[in-house]
Amino acid sequence: MREVVSGILIGLANLVPGISGGTIAVVLGIYEKLIRTIADTVRFKLNKEQFRFIIMVGIGLLSALLMGSKLMSLALDKATGFTYAAFFGLVLGTIPFLFKSLGKIKFGYIFVGIFLFVFVENIKFSFKVSGIFLPIAGFVAAFAMVMPGLSGSLVMLIFGVYKDIINAVSALNFAVLIPFGVGVVFGIAACTLFMKYLYERFPNQTKNFVFGLVVASLLKIQPFDKQTFSFYGYFLLSGVILFSFLFSLWFTKYAKQL
Repeated sequence: MREVVSGILIGLANLVPGISGGTIAVVLGIYEKLIRTIADTVRFKLNKEQFRFIIMVGIGLLSALLMGSKLMSLALDKATGFTYAAFFGLVLGTIPFLFKSLGKIKFGYIFVGIFLFVFVENIKFSFKVSGIFLPIAGFVAAFAMVMPGLSGSLVMLIFGVYKDIINAVSALNFAVLIPFGVGVVFGIAACTLFMKYLYERFPNQTKNFVFGLVVASLLKIQPFDKQTFSFYGYFLLSGVILFSFLFSLWFTKYAKQL
């Protein structure tokens, strides 16, 4: 059951621009297991336990994408600031956990992670959702989905295709979803193999780099400029951040016991 819930949370995160599904997997304490499992799936070396794990996470993720696209669009339209506040607090609550897991602190790799995030965020493109571009957009977005700190939805916003893809998911427009999905599959495969290699060969450097990505992502998902609030609204906003922050602290501490 925990794997299904984890998949739902990862799927919902991938629907929100600025929120990284990889970061949520880190929050849930399953990121390294997830990339190892996907990497073994790509290489056809999956065992029974891994097969169950990937199926359960996949069911949750697909359910969130199919059913949550309309809900998340509604939440972002009607309560933009509060939606971002919940995710902001959730990610913020992982910082102490991630910092403790770094081992030896390597500031250079942390700054590289921060720089990469800021660089990707400030790239501007404009493409049409058609033809050969669809699988390319899917590939790059999926690569960002797997990478903690980077957001697949943010990449789709940068490419100018976010609303079109969300609408295609809601309407089950397979003419758009199939070529985009092909790119997503190859992007996930490529990024998981890459991240597995980094975690195995350069674990400390990779954790510091990922920490930089996650810290930088807070700049993008902070909720204070997402909509206009009254004094009372800011009070409620702070309450949402505090609640989700405390929940995240608790969850990262007790995740292995759930």
